[in-house]
Amino acid sequence: MPRARTAEEVQAFRDELCAVATRRFAALGYEGVTIRALAAEIGCSPMTPYSYFKDKEAIFAAVRASAFERLADACEVAAASVPDDRQRAEGLARAYLGFAVLEPDAYKIMFELSQPDELAYPEVVEQVERCRRFMAQPTEILVREGILEGDPKKLSQLFWAGIHGVIVLHMAGKLVPGTSLEELYAMMLTALTRGSRGARFHEIESTATPGHRLPSPTS
Repeated sequence: MPRARTAEEVQAFRDELCAVATRRFAALGYEGVTIRALAAEIGCSPMTPYSYFKDKEAIFAAVRASAFERLADACEVAAASVPDDRQRAEGLARAYLGFAVLEPDAYKIMFELSQPDELAYPEVVEQVERCRRFMAQPTEILVREGILEGDPKKLSQLFWAGIHGVIVLHMAGKLVPGTSLEELYAMMLTALTRGSRGARFHEIESTATPGHRLPSPTS
């Protein structure tokens, strides 16, 4: 009788499978990946992954849940690292951008258009909601202080769309030649904040453009 794997061995196999799946999903898309190919790359039987995941959808969900969890964790650290609300708002945006720069494969999978029904996987929903709450914090803070004006939830979606768009253009190599991700992000953030400025916006206008560099994928 084969020896039962320990909990650590089970987790190690799941982690290895998800790491391989992350690379393949990012390169080939959801439809382009098969469990047989994943097993071949790991060097196990084509049936072995089914002992750990129900099917390809479950693997994809695990990869996405893990990615959103890491992003939420990064945002949580950023939020806790500064006591000032305004600095926290910038720190959260920086944490989001930094994650996308350092983990481009994971980021691409998180927003894969052809993905299974997210609601069927509570672990994905939980981590997406964690990220959504962190993404909402900056606008909630700035609207509360009168820096921005508008519905915090809608503004949060607007800024999220802006940040995501800059990241996608960067990943696709579609930025105007000579324009860096940092530069376009700063321009986008300045334009959106000025377009939704509140009565006290003048207090931050001179410092509205972030000047910190993003982390390098090789750092």
